[in-house]
Amino acid sequence: MNIVIAGAGKVGYFLAKELMEENEVTLIDSNEKTIQNIDETLDVLSIYGDVENPHTYRNIQKDIDLFIAVTDSDEVNLLSSLIIDNIVHVKEKIVRLKNDFFMNEQIKSRLNITDIITPAKDVANTFNHLIDFPHANNIKTFDYTKALLLSIRIHDQFEPILASTYKKTLNDKIIIAGVERGNKFFISGDMTMLMPNDLIYFFTFPSQMDEIRVNICNKSIKQDIRNCIIYGANLLGIEIAKVLAKKGLNIKLIDRSFEGCKAANAILKNSVEVIKSNYNLDFFLENHAQNANIFIAATTNDEFNITKCMEANQKGIEKVIGIHNNRQYASLMRKLGIEVIRGEKMNAYYNILEKISSSQIVSQRAFCGGEGIIYLRKIFSGSKLIGEKLEISNKIYEKGNFSVQRDKKFFSYKNIETFKEGDIIICFSLSKNAKPITNWFKQNIDE
Repeated sequence: MNIVIAGAGKVGYFLAKELMEENEVTLIDSNEKTIQNIDETLDVLSIYGDVENPHTYRNIQKDIDLFIAVTDSDEVNLLSSLIIDNIVHVKEKIVRLKNDFFMNEQIKSRLNITDIITPAKDVANTFNHLIDFPHANNIKTFDYTKALLLSIRIHDQFEPILASTYKKTLNDKIIIAGVERGNKFFISGDMTMLMPNDLIYFFTFPSQMDEIRVNICNKSIKQDIRNCIIYGANLLGIEIAKVLAKKGLNIKLIDRSFEGCKAANAILKNSVEVIKSNYNLDFFLENHAQNANIFIAATTNDEFNITKCMEANQKGIEKVIGIHNNRQYASLMRKLGIEVIRGEKMNAYYNILEKISSSQIVSQRAFCGGEGIIYLRKIFSGSKLIGEKLEISNKIYEKGNFSVQRDKKFFSYKNIETFKEGDIIICFSLSKNAKPITNWFKQNIDE
């Protein structure tokens, strides 16, 4: 594909780095040092200039398959999306936005935008499920199924058990997708032993959550999450506070900036207590939040978030969550007992890649800090695959964990004779095995 990316910050840069191997990529930015770094490190065409200036695009003459606008300004992203249409033909456009005002179908239609991504809102919405199922470290939802992908830490007194045996105790209403053990993440198979302190990635339905909580987490009573501390009155901190306020939590939103607190107060309209503080957790817990049972570090500084989460763990706060925008920190945070949620930049990066790699029939999502991938393909009404089955070689089969969801049960792919309407083909694999599995999933994509 011929891809043009407007904005070479962290998101734009890493998108270009990921996409350049199989695509023609052009990266535009107005920072001269950024352009020099791109020229030295990436195999892409760089353009120095303002993305909202039509003259910046004068050397782009070839039609564009995909235009991606990921600067830090909503106005610039929208304007660049409008300008590029007057320069060359653009097949698809993805635009990153922050402001609610611009997130409507009318603007999307008028500017011929294919997809609008809203990282802060997407990250904040994750907390809807985490409050409902507080024993989970992280939860992902999907379009094709009501099943959720959740990561859960096994308690330290757990009696080791084969994955296949554990699945039978839940009547095949669960897939054990992957395991993070120490420094290693791997895709689970039936012969995988589930061990104490493993971080397990389960694919299952909400109805199974209580049973998982009891035997995996050793918690007979669901945590009552009521009192929340959020560090960081930035856009993401504010969006998280909005979501949690609607869930009925008592929230203290903390920031050291007076202006940040003032802006947050104006947006939240007193639904949340906003406090200016220098982030002294000892003082804060003693004077403002003695009963805090959830702590969220949502600043834009990953190292600061890690430090404050470690402090919160030492203080005995039940649920401690750190936001990260650097993939290298995600695994470290999990090892330190911090529950990890992608920040805005990481969310934007993965969200855009997932939209590029997915289609109306096949959905592709990353998990475990990008080390794992889940594929979903639904058999829709009228599909030519109804009554048929996609052949799979042993070479491909061994690279992933393949299943079929039928109604609310999961079956091994090889145990399904033919597809029925409504079936969902599912595979969990390592990211390094993505290419052959992606090609397999996209067979008969025009069916």
